[in-house]
Order: sequence, then C-alpha cells, then structure tokens
Amino acid sequence: MKNFDFWRVLEPILLGGIANIIINYIFDPKNPDFLLNEFLVAFMFAFVVTEVNRKINMVLDKKISWTHNFRKRFIYHLIYLTISLALILNVLGNIYLWIIGDGFHTINELLIINLSVLILAFLLTVLKWATHFYNNWSKAEIHLADSTKKFDELKSEIGKSEQQIELLKSNDIYRINVNDIRLAKIEYGIVWVYFETDNKGVYQGKLNNLKMLLPDFLFFQATRNTVLRKDIIVSISSATYGKIDVKLNEKLLADNTLTVSRPKASQFRKWYNSN
Repeated sequence: MKNFDFWRVLEPILLGGIANIIINYIFDPKNPDFLLNEFLVAFMFAFVVTEVNRKINMVLDKKISWTHNFRKRFIYHLIYLTISLALILNVLGNIYLWIIGDGFHTINELLIINLSVLILAFLLTVLKWATHFYNNWSKAEIHLADSTKKFDELKSEIGKSEQQIELLKSNDIYRINVNDIRLAKIEYGIVWVYFETDNKGVYQGKLNNLKMLLPDFLFFQATRNTVLRKDIIVSISSATYGKIDVKLNEKLLADNTLTVSRPKASQFRKWYNSN
C-alpha cells in the first residue's frame, strides 16, 4: 500500500465521470441522460486515456527536461496527448459503437466529445504536473535546509582546527594551534597534550572540555582517558570481545597501541573510515 498510486485510480474516474456528465448536458441540457453503463464505458475509455498520457509523460521525461526546455516539453506533451485522444476516442470509440450496434456519432458530436475530453484530460494533467512540481519543490527545500545545516556544521568543525588553546609548560603558558595536536591523555588526573615529537604541555581543564574544542572529523576519544588524531593511526585490527586494537605511528603511549572498547568500536570504525 505504501507504493500504491492513488492518483492512477482516481484520475480515470474523474476524467470519465466529469466528461460523461458534461457531454450529456451539452447534448441534452434540459433532460441529460445519466446511465450506469455509460459511466462504466466512460471509465474504461478514460483509463486507456490516462494510461497513455502517463506513458507519454514517462517517455518525455527521459528526452526533454522540464527545467531545461519547459516550452518544448509542454508543446510536445500537448501534441502527443491530442493525437492519442483522437485515436482512442474516434477509432476505438467508433469500433465500440459498431460492436454494440448504436450507430456512429455525427461530426458535431465527435467534435464536442473530443474537445470536452481533451480539455478535461489537459486540466487533470496540469493538476498532476502542479502536484509533481510542488512535491519536488518541497523536497528541494528540505534537502537545501539539510545541506545548509550540514555545511554549517562542517564549517564549524573546520573552524575549530584554526583555533588555538593554551598549555602550561614549565610554568610558562604556550598557545598552540588545535591543528598541531597529536594526542591528549589523562595521567594521574592531569591532561597532557602532545603537539610535537616528544613535546607536550598541560591543558588546564577537563579532557571532555578539550574534546569539544577539537574538530570531530580529525579527533576521536578512543578511551575514557585518551583522545587521538586520525593521521597518527598506522593500523587497526579486531581484538577479542568486539574490541579494536589501534597502532600509532608515534611513540606517544607506553606500547604505542591502545584498545577501543566494544561500545565505542562501531562509532570508531565509522569515524576512521569517513572522509
């Protein structure tokens, strides 16, 4: 039911029903004759018309884009619809009348029937186009809003790498670029930040506060006590119980490796494999 096209059912019912009512009023405005079998026949012909019209729309979608050449697309669709209606109403219609033995319509009657059905089919097609364009416009607005939000988030993350933080080293305060940080870890309650080979300083704050200053695409809190930079990772490998062993290319830890816990493993892999 999710992919069911209600318009595909509703359109021939509207086209056949309204066309039959209008034509009966035109032929006999004082005493229009509404018979059930006429409505059923009208629905049948309308279904053929709407399916042919749908096929025309699908073929033209592949050849002529609405956004690149609206006028050409509109004219071609109208021409094909008119030709299709002429064949369906006049050829198939007269064959049907011949089979049931009701005799053929006069030229004036055929003209009225053709014009009535053509105008109604065109109006319903325009309504369908309008609905289609509105839905696409709504989706484009939502997509644009999502893209703008993601762009702002990315811009904010990139901006973090251009910021500076203060570190304490030998009673002196240093300001270093966030982009120079290699790794941060807690040792005996102190947050040490490694920013060059064998060079480190103390961050006067909590590790979680420091992590908030670092761009997420570049840094990850692999353990409760360690935040590492992506490009210092040499390799990762699966460990026991769903954990991940991470090998680093710099001697920043005791054995140059750390283990990511199972609850963080999935998130870590997603971060590590992202761009």
